[in-house]
Amino acid sequence: MATYKESDMYPPIRRLLAEQGFIVRGEVKDCDIAAVKDDVLWVVEMKLSANLTLIYQALERQTATDWVFIAIPRPKNARDSNFRKLQKLLKKLQLGLIIVALDSPMQHAEIILFPEGRDNKTTGKAKSLRKEIAGRTVDTVGGVTKKSVNTAYRERCVRIACLLEKKGELRAHELVNDFGCGKDASAILRLNYMGWFSRVSTGMYKLSKAGVEYLKDNAGSSLVVYYRMKAGE
Repeated sequence: MATYKESDMYPPIRRLLAEQGFIVRGEVKDCDIAAVKDDVLWVVEMKLSANLTLIYQALERQTATDWVFIAIPRPKNARDSNFRKLQKLLKKLQLGLIIVALDSPMQHAEIILFPEGRDNKTTGKAKSLRKEIAGRTVDTVGGVTKKSVNTAYRERCVRIACLLEKKGELRAHELVNDFGCGKDASAILRLNYMGWFSRVSTGMYKLSKAGVEYLKDNAGSSLVVYYRMKAGE
């Protein structure tokens, strides 16, 4: 019998949502999957089986949007009484349901139940999710451990690190004006939360030893590969 991981469900769900025009990102602010299309925000929580933890997580996500789904592997029998009871419960809780055919040669996801809510919320949580999605270029697979998450902030830091690796030393205004980095490049270099940057002189920075080691140790990661390629263009 095949053994699956939560992260195995992410590619089929991502394809399903992307085909509907959504921008999809994994591991966004504690959400397994968050997706936006125009002013609509969807959140998906994944588990290999339906349980109370999954339900609680989904209910918590309703503070950000009414469009909240749970995702589980496709049951062997769609007429199973427990599966039908699950759908009734989700309807009462106004949650959606996505099933993923992991046992199929062509793994795919299908929306079985849509949430009944239709509000596009403007809470702080909703704004935070939208901002994080907008700030990412390189995706993270949903359902992975938190250590593997590529946040929007980490992505900006990696971009700067790859440019410094390629160019040697740069000033913050050069990163912004010449290489298209965000306006917060100066703050990222100055605060140096990651420890990847070293101040050479006033306004001038280079990679620190920690930065060099990070790029070396993560040479195969999607972020480093992408931004090394962009730095070389």
